Amino acid sequence: MNMKKPGKTSKPSDPAPPQKAASAPARTQAETFAEAMRLFWASQYDRAIPLFEQAAQGRDLSVAESAQMHIRMCRRRMEGAQPDLKTPEQQHLYALSLINENRFEDALPWLKKAVAADPRGDYQYALALALGRLGHTADAADALRRALAADGNLRNIAKNDPDFAPLLGEPAIREILEPAQPAS
Repeated sequence: MNMKKPGKTSKPSDPAPPQKAASAPARTQAETFAEAMRLFWASQYDRAIPLFEQAAQGRDLSVAESAQMHIRMCRRRMEGAQPDLKTPEQQHLYALSLINENRFEDALPWLKKAVAADPRGDYQYALALALGRLGHTADAADALRRALAADGNLRNIAKNDPDFAPLLGEPAIREILEPAQPAS
């Protein structure tokens, strides 16, 4: 008889982890919804939608319904919020406003359009910044090389730009920014 009790005590311990796992999704759902709301209020609708979709799958129906409503709101706002930027200068300036909000991923397509239409040094520099801050170091280094080829003054700007500072630790970026050795 005592032999069966240890077996029975192991069974009650088995249901405990599923109960913890069952309560975790409700908490996770609320946390996910809260993060989505922060992005929503920051007008980062494209980033909020996947989190709202995740929150809509949870067990708490009130959170799920609210998440679905916010998905619709995000999509409506995104449809109306897409700027009509025709010139490379407009695209570049809009991308800079996104960079100032640390929205590097959102700035990238606008910078690529601007650079494709007009490969000016300052456009290339902004592209290098966005790519580098997203962790695409090799592409950032290529864009920085093109920027410096177009405008050598950008070398000093990059070295002193607080937005560019996180990239200065990258060997590929440091190598490009080292002062050119005078040819003798």
